[in-house]
Amino acid sequence: MNALAAALPLALAYLRERLLATLLNILLLALGIATIVALLLTMSQAEDRMERDAAGIDLVVGAKGSPLQLVLSSVFHVDIPTGNIALEEASRIGAEAAVKRAIPIALGDSYRAFRIVGTVPGYVDLYGASVTSGRVWAKPMEALIGADVAAQSGLKMGQKFAGTHGLAEGGGSHDRQPFEVVGILAPTGRVIDRLILTSLGSIWTLHEHPGVGSESRKAVLPTDNEAAN
Repeated sequence: MNALAAALPLALAYLRERLLATLLNILLLALGIATIVALLLTMSQAEDRMERDAAGIDLVVGAKGSPLQLVLSSVFHVDIPTGNIALEEASRIGAEAAVKRAIPIALGDSYRAFRIVGTVPGYVDLYGASVTSGRVWAKPMEALIGADVAAQSGLKMGQKFAGTHGLAEGGGSHDRQPFEVVGILAPTGRVIDRLILTSLGSIWTLHEHPGVGSESRKAVLPTDNEAAN
């Protein structure tokens, strides 16, 4: 105890003598701790968001390629879509006895970097989303937009907009076949907030495929898939 009491004045005198170096060391230590805390919080929030976005999805089916890219593009909508599978194949998978529900999606277009997803109304139910204004699409070229899309793009009910080919701004515009906003979703805190939803028929119309039977599509199979008894 006496040794500690004797050393304390020496330590304080040392710190006063080198005040600038001491302050810099304290500042660097504080910055290091703050950086670590920020990284941990960011990782935790990102992990929580990924878990929310993937909740309800057990299996993603797509063409042969990178499984990681398939999941990132089809579930989290943060990567370039992989190759598609034929609609007949998606329908066959959805009709399997072990599959309770299958949701097809068609990707590839966007509006101001917000991705346009061709799908079925069940996609809205998959994320537990609700329509706060308007309604779900009922025919091709009608669009239901997420809360973030509405807030950041300025799109409003009844407004028309043209999508662009590709997932970044600057792609070829589909000016001759614009979408009309018929509904806006309430915020969910999930990936659907950042999406523009429409019918599969809208995607087929935009890309001028001659027949539904020859279309290529993806299927997303959610977690409530149950094996049949």
